[in-house]
Amino acid sequence: MKIGYACIPLTINERTSRGLTLKKFSKDIFLDVVKQNIIGLKKILENNEKLNIKLFRISSDIVPLGSHSINEIEWYNYFKNELNEIGEFVKNCGMRVSMHPGQYTVLNALKDDIVENAIKDLEYHSKFLDSLGLNSSNKIILHIGGGYGDKNAAVNRFIENFKRLSSSVKNRLVIENDGKIFNIEDVLYVSSKIGIPVIFDNLHHECNHQKDESIKEIMNKVIKTWKEKDGNVKVHYSQQNSQKQVGAHSNTIMVKAFLEYYDEVKEFNPDIMLEVKDKDVSAIKCNIIINNINNINKKLISTIMEKQWAKYKYVLMERNYKYYKECSKMVKEKCSLKEFYEYIDEVINIDVEDGSFINTAEHVWGYVKDDVTDKEKVHFAKLLLDMQHKEKAKLYLRKLCDRYNAEYILNSYYFYY
Repeated sequence: MKIGYACIPLTINERTSRGLTLKKFSKDIFLDVVKQNIIGLKKILENNEKLNIKLFRISSDIVPLGSHSINEIEWYNYFKNELNEIGEFVKNCGMRVSMHPGQYTVLNALKDDIVENAIKDLEYHSKFLDSLGLNSSNKIILHIGGGYGDKNAAVNRFIENFKRLSSSVKNRLVIENDGKIFNIEDVLYVSSKIGIPVIFDNLHHECNHQKDESIKEIMNKVIKTWKEKDGNVKVHYSQQNSQKQVGAHSNTIMVKAFLEYYDEVKEFNPDIMLEVKDKDVSAIKCNIIINNINNINKKLISTIMEKQWAKYKYVLMERNYKYYKECSKMVKEKCSLKEFYEYIDEVINIDVEDGSFINTAEHVWGYVKDDVTDKEKVHFAKLLLDMQHKEKAKLYLRKLCDRYNAEYILNSYYFYY
């Protein structure tokens, strides 16, 4: 079982989505942007390996304008060696990657020009994964598309247009239930007609379902759509953000609910893609908790917990010092990893108090105060007086920590919440 995240890490300052507008498009600029994105991908994957994260979704924007008619540049030849090196790294580390075209890639659209563009986009995604030299277990995920007032006709258009795809795309394509139109039963039906795997998304299912079935019942159907060449069954897991509209992803994965989900799916040994705002931070947490469920090595558990506590301590202090003291006590008394994470999850969802925010910011300030200029000192003090815009003070503090390489605090999770 692999547990991973999508596209943008928090624990490393790298990205793969540098863009390019049509107005500024030129061969030299395009190749430079692609080069930087590929370098970013390599660094992200290397960081994932250090963190024991074996599942990753590559951004569709890694090759800007990858399927646009303006782009006739053979990027896959220019960067053949670099892409091959990344692919070998993925294989040697036992990783699995995927890509997920966006909402404008609609294979069942009413207009043929939209369908043509969708086909081009899917071919681009397949070309990128092919250029890494990866097998068909590294997937492209797609939703069925729009309902257009007639779901049956929309389903049939998807099935017919699927026939227009290359064998490379067909071998990689998997379809996912969505939160508004096509539920898991619809997607399983399409799968039965075209013979490709289904990805089950739990939150989409909560928002849009036809039958009241358990996750186990659904997974028993889903796993039958996956063949040996497709690799392990893959699922998407997310939790509802209680502060936002239905279907919005939570800021972090709550361990208690995740473990309940894990108990239902573990017999299927799925690879789990987390869709969550704190990205690799939640992936680290879920990997640690799953990999150590039956670990009886108390010394190792204690070491893991102390390292994680160092990352979370200022997140808790920012909410209130009493939470910091309570969790510190739990760690010293060697609580379980489950208890540790459940307490942190509970506190993270508590609003930040003004006094606690200032107290914590001043603690963090201690990591740079001996290096900053007088001007920076005055500016930070001024920002701390404006509690209507706390984020400005925190952003400036992060800027200073970056500038003066405050490694301890930069390795913490303070700036992510």
